[in-house]
Amino acid sequence: MAKIIKQEEKDGVKIYHLQRVMSFKEAQKRKATWVTEDDYDLVVDHDADGYDASTGELLFRFRKKAMPKEILMAGVDNYKHSISLSNQRGDSAGGTFTDEKGNSGSPDVESGNVGYMDPGARTRYCRLTAFGRSHFETYFQGGRPFVEFIDKKYKELCPEHHARQLKTANETNANFVLWDTAFSTITVNKNFRTAIHQDAGDHPEGFGNLFVYREGDWKRGYFTLVEYGAAVDMDNQDMLFVDVHRFHSNDEFEGFDEEKGDLRISFVLYYRTGLRTCKQPSKQLEEFKKKKSSYLRI
Repeated sequence: MAKIIKQEEKDGVKIYHLQRVMSFKEAQKRKATWVTEDDYDLVVDHDADGYDASTGELLFRFRKKAMPKEILMAGVDNYKHSISLSNQRGDSAGGTFTDEKGNSGSPDVESGNVGYMDPGARTRYCRLTAFGRSHFETYFQGGRPFVEFIDKKYKELCPEHHARQLKTANETNANFVLWDTAFSTITVNKNFRTAIHQDAGDHPEGFGNLFVYREGDWKRGYFTLVEYGAAVDMDNQDMLFVDVHRFHSNDEFEGFDEEKGDLRISFVLYYRTGLRTCKQPSKQLEEFKKKKSSYLRI
């Protein structure tokens, strides 16, 4: 359970100094498992900042109703079209497995990506995601006010983290950054309760920027920081800036019934560090063709 070493309030914002209730090794043993109500007792549903009481490091900043509804809906109405079935979400989906053909994957979830991806095992070049390629002038561009508003608030509320992330984004080929922001990529999840995991591949000195859109009369689904026994109750228009390199997850979606129209769409905005070395797309294509055929095909 949460150990609040010190609690104060400044300008209407509650400030929590939290001591770890679970070591890193203990949390690591819990990865890909499900958090329960027994794992937390501090539920943040108000403007708040959280710090590690031992190191002084910022854990999160949470602000209620800080995003105008029309800005949130610009994200929802446009980026919901990126969502599809995915079996590549690893620990967050409950862990990985290998099938009889030797293919690895994780349980199917509804999740998509907006923006840019760096090279991986399946695709060995930097690229715009399939959603962006198919809908660049419509849905991709339509969500721009959502992204730019979040970047503005990120800079305002977490200036040091934003500055480090923006510096890296500015050193990246402009073809692989979301406009003039500190972000390259958005993960969009639908009705996806995540298991205990850490985010990987994003900027190590940046923060995850999390937002939720909810419909229906259901409860919980809290974002939890299991190492600190703390949870955040996110609702429409709320903003959470958080260290996603800590172990985190979602609590149970209590009373959730998708058949009755209950809905939860979450957005995570971040910068993928693998994009920093990406070359101009035309140069990248030229090199890719050479590798494929030993000569450049015209």
